[in-house]
Amino acid sequence: MNKYKWLILFVLVTQITLGQESNQKALSNFVGKLYVEGKIHGGILIANGEEIIYKDAWGIAKKATNTALNGNELFSINSMGKMFTSILTLQLVDDGIISLDDNLKDLLEEFKHPRVSDITLHDLLAHRSGLRDYFLLQLSGKMPFDISKDAMLMEVGKMDLKFEPGTKFNYSNTGYILLSLIVEKYRQKPFYEVMNERIFNVLDMKNTFPKYALEPSQMPDYFQSDGRIEQLGGDDFGGDGGEISTLGDMHKFMSALGSENLLSKQMWDLAFTPHSLPNEVPEDAWPPPHQDPYGYGFSIMELPYSENTSAKAVAHGGAGMGTSFAVRYLDSERIIINWNNIFKNPILVDLINFLATNQ
Repeated sequence: MNKYKWLILFVLVTQITLGQESNQKALSNFVGKLYVEGKIHGGILIANGEEIIYKDAWGIAKKATNTALNGNELFSINSMGKMFTSILTLQLVDDGIISLDDNLKDLLEEFKHPRVSDITLHDLLAHRSGLRDYFLLQLSGKMPFDISKDAMLMEVGKMDLKFEPGTKFNYSNTGYILLSLIVEKYRQKPFYEVMNERIFNVLDMKNTFPKYALEPSQMPDYFQSDGRIEQLGGDDFGGDGGEISTLGDMHKFMSALGSENLLSKQMWDLAFTPHSLPNEVPEDAWPPPHQDPYGYGFSIMELPYSENTSAKAVAHGGAGMGTSFAVRYLDSERIIINWNNIFKNPILVDLINFLATNQ
């Protein structure tokens, strides 16, 4: 009888293994199809919690040597770094050092604006401050790209708010730079030193750095739409994103969302609560407004999970040096991370739908 039990077990294990190999091949073929269709040019990682089920990259890493991407590259995470800034800020709240109702005048007296008393920490985290976005001012030619951080904040401090604080939702890189200065002030250390101690070291993220710590040669080429190579550079004000990381490190980070190694459950619940809604975006907002609710440093999404069900997920995208996106389904722990070294839509809707019907 024992002989038959072992035979049944062998058959079951073989079927599971063959099924997994079939799923892996189908997934790899599908990602290859996305590359052929021009929807990706970079790296992709897919995981269930800590288990990585797919990691690879498609496209050119170095034009001069015709080197292919391999999935282990250092890449710019762009605004995905706002997730780090939010966590560092909420740690201060967790520790009872500051509160979400504190106003900007009390939190950061060196930032001068006539309305600082009316802007709260909550407003900064949820993009509800009304402060002008320095990056959009640069893109529209109203502020130089080579401006210093102090000069930039001084100029923003002279500008009228876009709306009354707390009344609308308008994405603001300026607000997240102010959050980084608040972290520096209350931790009494440089922002990136705090980030390294309280996130990267805790999660063993050994390949994540501020932009200025690396030379462009250590990263893949970034391409313009016509195929020319981008000249990498620009500011590194801190707080609004732009760190350099890898798929492996970002997987460690996304796996740790909800962990008390970073925040209390109460703070995670607040971070993942919709505080700003798409219908609150001003009509003249540019670029197009976020299509999903926003919490504290995270978009809150409802995404397809299986053929007939959807599930709550948290995410953040980014654009600047190429595009990037990371999403984590909260209950199932499905994780998708992708980046491109040429500008593409960062959200791979086709891949999200494929996983919902095939995994």
